[in-house]
Amino acid sequence: MTDATEKLGRFGHHPDPAIDFCVEVEIIENEWLNIQIGFAKNTPTKDELGKRLAEAMDFRVGGDLNAIAAKQLLRSLEADMKAVAA
Repeated sequence: MTDATEKLGRFGHHPDPAIDFCVEVEIIENEWLNIQIGFAKNTPTKDELGKRLAEAMDFRVGGDLNAIAAKQLLRSLEADMKAVAA
């Protein structure tokens, strides 16, 4: 038995980069919904969520179909956040 631990991806959720990205997008989507409905407990500010979204937008999805769909969702969330801010 080894004591080696897997290194998590850039967002800290999963070792597989595509899954890690998809989980991050799901969290961003849910936190954005929390902000919209006014659920304040442990919810990040709009600025904090915007920074998290910007970092996720830098991720290159490659050929993973789930990551491609997550990137499309992320673009939609970004547009929605900009529309609300305007």
